[in-house]
Amino acid sequence: DLPIFWGGAEAFTEAQKRKVLSPRLKKRFQNFSSWEALQPIHDRFRNKAWEQKPLQWMSYVDLNLRLPELLLMRVDKMSMGVSLEGRVPFLDHKFVELAMSIPEAVKTRNGDLKYILKKSVRGLIPDELIDRKKQGFGVPIHEWFLDRLGERTQRELKSFCDETDFIDYAEVQRLMERRQSPLIWYLLNLALWWKKYFN
Repeated sequence: DLPIFWGGAEAFTEAQKRKVLSPRLKKRFQNFSSWEALQPIHDRFRNKAWEQKPLQWMSYVDLNLRLPELLLMRVDKMSMGVSLEGRVPFLDHKFVELAMSIPEAVKTRNGDLKYILKKSVRGLIPDELIDRKKQGFGVPIHEWFLDRLGERTQRELKSFCDETDFIDYAEVQRLMERRQSPLIWYLLNLALWWKKYFN
């Protein structure tokens, strides 16, 4: 009965989490799943949503988790960095309520997830912009690790693993050898956060 989609910014799968945890934490959290953190949000969705379809659930998760904690923060930081005040007109609460009330079958056509939006602006915006392939906010993590950041990462993660016994450093080394840059990036962020606030 669990939804397949847990969020658009999931860092580690459940299997990866079990691998990277230290033996001590692996034992402590052996019966724990990250789903327990999402369960209250899913319960609210089931109680509120008038249409309980996968696309509605995905939108609900994004609006409640990913948007405020990640995407809006990025817009704010990037725009403030160049002295601009960013605006997000599609997040007007009445507009969001309207969008969430549209049935899934109407929102999508032939696999196009932005069918209504594209149709509403066609003729106002050039077609090449409307039909352009989506481009994410990419960060060159892999290139960073090949440079000096790689050495610092090894030092920081080794120190974090030794001090906390949260993460299995042997697994961290395997991730580094396999050049799993995004996973290493997440672990480095955890280590630096821990160092700043708990050390």
